[in-house]
Amino acid sequence: MTAIPDLRALLVVEIGNLVTRVTLVDGVEGETRLISQAEAPSSIDLPHEDAMVALLSGAQQISDRIGRQLVRDGMLIMPQNSERDGIDAVVAVTSAAGMLGLVVVAIAGDISARSALRASRSTYTSILQVVTLDDAARAGASAADSWIERQVQTLTQVAPDCLLLAGGLEQGAEDAVVRLAHLIGVTSTNSLIDDTGQQCQEVTRRPIIYAGNSAARGRVEEALSGRADLTIVDNLRPSLETEHLEPTYEALNTIYNQRILGAMGAVGDLRRILAAPLQTVSMASGLMTRFIAEQYQRTVLTVDCGAANTSLYLARSGDYAPVVLAGLGTGLGVSGVIAERGLAQIARWLPFPIDSRELMHRLLNKSLRPYLVPATREELLIELAVAREALAIGRDVLADVVTHSNKDAVYDLLIAGGSVLSHAPHPGYAALVLLDSLQLMTSETVMSVELHLDTLSLMAVCGALAANDPAAAVSLFERDLLQNTPLATCAIALGEGRAGEPAVTAELAIVGGETLRVSVAHGAIGRLPLAPGQYGTLTLRPAAGVRIGRNAPGEEVPSEIAAIRGSTLGVIIDARDRPLQLPDAPYARQQLLWQWLVALGAEQGELPYAEAAPFEEPPLVDVPVEVAISPRSPRVSEPKIDTSPPGSSPSIDKDLARLRQTVEQPKKRGFFRRS
Repeated sequence: MTAIPDLRALLVVEIGNLVTRVTLVDGVEGETRLISQAEAPSSIDLPHEDAMVALLSGAQQISDRIGRQLVRDGMLIMPQNSERDGIDAVVAVTSAAGMLGLVVVAIAGDISARSALRASRSTYTSILQVVTLDDAARAGASAADSWIERQVQTLTQVAPDCLLLAGGLEQGAEDAVVRLAHLIGVTSTNSLIDDTGQQCQEVTRRPIIYAGNSAARGRVEEALSGRADLTIVDNLRPSLETEHLEPTYEALNTIYNQRILGAMGAVGDLRRILAAPLQTVSMASGLMTRFIAEQYQRTVLTVDCGAANTSLYLARSGDYAPVVLAGLGTGLGVSGVIAERGLAQIARWLPFPIDSRELMHRLLNKSLRPYLVPATREELLIELAVAREALAIGRDVLADVVTHSNKDAVYDLLIAGGSVLSHAPHPGYAALVLLDSLQLMTSETVMSVELHLDTLSLMAVCGALAANDPAAAVSLFERDLLQNTPLATCAIALGEGRAGEPAVTAELAIVGGETLRVSVAHGAIGRLPLAPGQYGTLTLRPAAGVRIGRNAPGEEVPSEIAAIRGSTLGVIIDARDRPLQLPDAPYARQQLLWQWLVALGAEQGELPYAEAAPFEEPPLVDVPVEVAISPRSPRVSEPKIDTSPPGSSPSIDKDLARLRQTVEQPKKRGFFRRS
């Protein structure tokens, strides 16, 4: 990519399914800083079907707010003039281009197919079909022919955007994966009757990623010659004990950019003014997550709970695990969450009584009218309950990915975004959603987790800047995201004990101020306020049988002097069980949920609701789920034409290399004095 020369003022546009966010950044005293930001309803659908409408609306809002003219006669002023009106360039990211219809074809359902499904979560995909040879083996030899016919018919009908072919361990057998390649080749040919009444054959070439046994590559190429656009990458499951998913990640993202992002019709006018190719929010956020992990030598988890998609990106130096759950969210993706978890799982997070029919009606209304914002506390709590379950699904998928990569999903820096969290009326709501859904843990090296709430969605903005101006991305991240959005420092007390008995005592000595203390019981949450701009020294004294990090049970754990930085909520001590257990009795559960909200300052006083009746899932015949428009549902994409510029596919390694060259490595500093 060509760097933007002499960058002064830049608009970064994030196009979502519901909201388009426009961010103005500019040079301030030698650094790139956030100047202003505005939101407008996305205009990629009817009646406009033009992303420029929302962009101009957001730019005009910024102009009115800061007194600098950015728009004239319905057009952006470019470049910036001597009066500092206008902008120099525009870059854009989107999460609203749609899903890549993907079919996974693999040898073994519990080995190569599962690895392929993990790899498919690197971008916005919809799994249309999974075909495995062990299905045929279970069917028996007598049913082999019918199994092949059935798979050919199914693959012909679903018409995927892409197929992922996997299977065969290295130095293993080759014949099985070659058979699957021939099966795919058959599905690319259709028999038609031409204008003269003669039968003819039509070949539909589709992208196919081969990520199987490297020894079979030549035979796979031969089987698919002239029938597919074949991309060959390293074996994603070279051995039973090893997964190697990143080459498949990159191949899927490249095909997504070509077939889905490149064919996004509502951005035609926008493309003509972009200084860099349009990219996905997942790619931009993933790039910044990886760079932050390398730059600060930390393990970083970035989460984004949106209206239609839920994403998690886990990175430590040298390792990266993305999980993008397309069609699971708090608006358009509500019905996907219902299908995955069920109504009862959502209802368990509500401290007020509601029957299954009423809850379903409210959720479907949100799915059909995702732009509606909660008007009552009950509507807000329902939306936050959906967010908990969407993030919990992502947590489980991420744990599965890292477990099979012989890693763990423990982190010490959490950056959370998404309108449902960033627009919550009190930060305590957002913090509790994160604590409940992700169930933060400590490990052998992590004593606490630092929480940041990305209220302005700057992770995607930084990622959009990174490819063209790494220094600007780093400056914006450090100065406007990391320093200005700390939510809390969270310490986890692990150990068994009876509810109500003391689990840990925390003492916070504020620099230049008083010393605060709190005793937190098993099953409870405690908080010590430490305002932004303040610093303190934290000492944790766990009860016998309770440990902090890798320290011995009962061992006191002090932080370094003045190591705790102030934040919106200060210090949170979570002494609840892992995994989190909620009482079966409805009123006891309601009381506990309310106590947690009060502990974080989101609510006050006693529980204002009556006791709920035991929740029962509604009969399927009474639940009109089919009326909800769910992007989670299997979707057959229409043929796409690649209209993206040559060479527009992002290279995350190249972008990371440029970011690494921009900054010096910081000195490592332990959070606690004890390792």
